[in-house]
Amino acid sequence: MTEQPGTPMPRDGGWHAYTDHARRLSALMHDERARADQQAAATREGQAAVDQATQRLAAQRQHLVALAATLRLAEPHVGVVAPSPVPDPQEALRRAAAAADAADTAAAHAHRRAAQPPLLPGLTPLARNALVYTAAATLATFVSLLMFAVSPDADFGRIPWHLVPWSLCGLPALAFFAGYLTISLVGQPRIGGGGTRSARAGGVICFVGMPILWFIFIAATRG
Repeated sequence: MTEQPGTPMPRDGGWHAYTDHARRLSALMHDERARADQQAAATREGQAAVDQATQRLAAQRQHLVALAATLRLAEPHVGVVAPSPVPDPQEALRRAAAAADAADTAAAHAHRRAAQPPLLPGLTPLARNALVYTAAATLATFVSLLMFAVSPDADFGRIPWHLVPWSLCGLPALAFFAGYLTISLVGQPRIGGGGTRSARAGGVICFVGMPILWFIFIAATRG
C-alpha cells in the first residue's frame, strides 16, 4: 500500500501500524464511495434533465406542426439533432432550454398574430369593417358622380335619369359586396373562429349613405 505523501507513519510498528493503515484505508474507501455517490447522483440528475428536455422538445414539435397546419403553413422540418459542441453537459442543457424557451416565445407570438386579422389588426371589428365599407362606398360614390359628370344630359342641365338606378341601387350593391368580400379575405383572423362582417352596418353605409350623398350632389349642382 502506498503511503500518502506528507502523512507520518507510526514508528512503533506492529498492531498500531496495522490499525493505522486500516483506518486510512477505510477513510479512503469512504471518500471514494461518497465521490461515486455524488457522480451517480449527478448522472441521474443529468439523465432526468435530458429526458425532460426530450419530452419538452417532442411536445413542442407536435405543437408547432399543429400550429403550422392551423395557419396553413408548411410543416416545420426538424432534422437530426447534431452533437453539441459544448463539452459541459450542464451548459449544453442550459442552452437547449434557452433555445426551447425562444421557440415557445416565437410560437406564442405567431399564435397572437394569427388571432388578429391581417387588415388593420389594431382596430375593433366594427371599426375595421365600417372603415372598409366606407372606403368601398366612397369609391362607388366617386364612380357615380363621374358617370353623372360625363353624361351628355348633364351638359344640357338635365338629370341623367338613366343613371339613377345605378347610383341608388347598382353601385351601392357593388360597394357592399366589395366591402364584404374584402372583410372576408383579409379582415378575418386565421384562428379563433370567424369574426363578424358587420353586414348591417355595411348595408346602412352603402344603401343609405351613398344615396344621401348622391342627392346632396344633385341638389348642389341643380341649385
